[in-house]
Amino acid sequence: MQEMIETLLQYGYVILFIYSFGGGMVGILAAGVLSAQGKFDIHLCILLAFISNTLGSTLLFILGKYYKKDLMPYFKKHRRKIALAILKIKQYGIFLLSTQKFIYGLKTFIPIAAGFAKYNFMKFCLINTLASLLWAILLGYSAFLFGTLIEKFFTKLGDYSYGAPLFLIFLLGGIWFYLNKFSKK
Repeated sequence: MQEMIETLLQYGYVILFIYSFGGGMVGILAAGVLSAQGKFDIHLCILLAFISNTLGSTLLFILGKYYKKDLMPYFKKHRRKIALAILKIKQYGIFLLSTQKFIYGLKTFIPIAAGFAKYNFMKFCLINTLASLLWAILLGYSAFLFGTLIEKFFTKLGDYSYGAPLFLIFLLGGIWFYLNKFSKK
């Protein structure tokens, strides 16, 4: 297990870059928390996630714009969703392209749909670059701050021997309550 952690830390920047190429939300959050512990450099993590995410979304846009006929068989079951996405991109282009980075699951679909909609390439690149920069900075620094707070919390919790079991009981009870209440819907 220790060897796996060492390998992960050794190749962490490469893994973050590759993972951010397609989505990267979990990757930048994990990198931010690990940066708070001193394992990574937060500025380099944000830069790598930004560059990789920008390149990945641009590639998806190009695939959608120039290889629509080749991609359509893969989206055969989702033609109505694609048609709706194309309409929404034409309606709310800038807003949708800016916010899709923060919505898990839309991050890879919207650039392809923007390509299908024949969205302006230069406009897409500008919006995508700014949205990727904002995405990387907000998620990276938020995770860094969260990692710092968690580290302080568990350091304080370690001072009280009875605190850890109480915290675990409270955490498990909260998870059970959440799953019990919302799984019935």
